Amino acid sequence: MRKQMGLFANLRPAKVLPQLIEASTLKPEIVEGVDIMVIRELTGDVYFGEPKGITTDATTGERVGFNNMIYSESEIKRIAKVAFDIAGKRNGEVCSIDKANVLDVSQLWKEVVIEEAKAYPDIKLSHMYVDNAAMQLIRWPKQFDTILCGNIFGDILSDEASMLVGSLGMLPSASLPAEGPGVFEPCHGSAPDIAGQDMANPMAMILSAAMMLRYDLARPAEADVLEAAVEKCLDDNLRTADIYAEGKGQTLLGCKAMGEAVAKAVEELAKKPVMA
Repeated sequence: MRKQMGLFANLRPAKVLPQLIEASTLKPEIVEGVDIMVIRELTGDVYFGEPKGITTDATTGERVGFNNMIYSESEIKRIAKVAFDIAGKRNGEVCSIDKANVLDVSQLWKEVVIEEAKAYPDIKLSHMYVDNAAMQLIRWPKQFDTILCGNIFGDILSDEASMLVGSLGMLPSASLPAEGPGVFEPCHGSAPDIAGQDMANPMAMILSAAMMLRYDLARPAEADVLEAAVEKCLDDNLRTADIYAEGKGQTLLGCKAMGEAVAKAVEELAKKPVMA
């Protein structure tokens, strides 16, 4: 689907809401105030590089598996542009992730990102090796604003960043093409183990709709209303099972009831002059 629709840019926010700070496995002082956007390139890198396969070494008779970690200059430019544009709407900082000390493809990545950054003089660009980035996301995640990654590094780091929040059920995502409609969906999978049990958290899907309004339809005011409605429900101590804590005065809701609560909050907020 990514290739067919040209979905090359994946946006995965990891924002720790104050109402859910205790849901994270990290200490509150580490995750409080965390608001990260991971920009991951989706259609290149080692997942799609050619040649690839499994063959047999003619000399040793051993099986050998191989993949090709490859990026073109144009692929790097277009994802870097997305990161710089998004950072310009946030806090104006981009940290580009690479392994340029050992990988030729990362050396090209770094060079192209630095060159593209010249068109964005107001954006602060930094670089970090992927192994250090994995450590820093746990040690002090508040240092990051917008993180720019290739496909495999972004796959790993975005999942790591998602756990700062405490539940995949709260995490939206967007996959965008150069032009045309994008795809907006929760970061979590289909959760077949709880299918039909009215247990799923609908908030990630609702927040994905907010991302659609913000990034695809250019309707930021309406996106703000959806996000505010989710936070209002959390303020009212409404919780689904994945974010519920016993003995905290919280009300446990199923998927349907939580969706209805958010819809009611949207109606209430929409009556205010926010939408004007």
